[in-house]
Amino acid sequence: MKKAQMSPMLPKKKVTNNNIALIVGLGNPGEKYESTRHNIGFSFIDKFSEQINSPITDSKFNSLYSNVNKDGKKLLLLKPQTYMNDSGVAVKKVKDFFKISSNQTIVIYDDLDLQVGQIKIKDTGGSGGHNGINSIIENIGNNNFIRIRIGIGKPLEKSMTNKYVLSKFTKDESKIVNNINNLAKNIIYSIVFKSISFAMNTFNSKIQ
Repeated sequence: MKKAQMSPMLPKKKVTNNNIALIVGLGNPGEKYESTRHNIGFSFIDKFSEQINSPITDSKFNSLYSNVNKDGKKLLLLKPQTYMNDSGVAVKKVKDFFKISSNQTIVIYDDLDLQVGQIKIKDTGGSGGHNGINSIIENIGNNNFIRIRIGIGKPLEKSMTNKYVLSKFTKDESKIVNNINNLAKNIIYSIVFKSISFAMNTFNSKIQ
């Protein structure tokens, strides 16, 4: 009698939920960091939550979060409360819990290499030395998430960078930042409901 042959074990395919878009604004929690350059990710996603009437007030996953359904898609808004350098810890928890793929994840953060008023949307890439992005890449194990980089300018000397990113915008800069934040809904809806290419062609490299 022949022995039954065992089928080779195939690796389990990772199941992801493409009906959820994870939208992450990066920043530091606490009053002393409010309105600083490094917290522009927080201010952008706060404006978006206001525009779609979905306050980011629930607490879970080392984060503040909210969710809303729009045209058959769940939008999950996230503000990690881990401090910037450990943002990836919170992002990984949410991605794993909801089984969200990286290409359905949008991360909004400050960029020293762009002028105040500039936006650059990308579908992948490195960290550019940004500690929050470094943390996300290290924790989720890939860099295939969408980025909305928002310009904060840069200091005259590199040695002043740490102090500069934790400083507040000038009065004139704040007006420009408000203009950027007012575009939040248009930018995010363009990415989620149209295409990354459409969003890049519409918003990249333009001074607002």
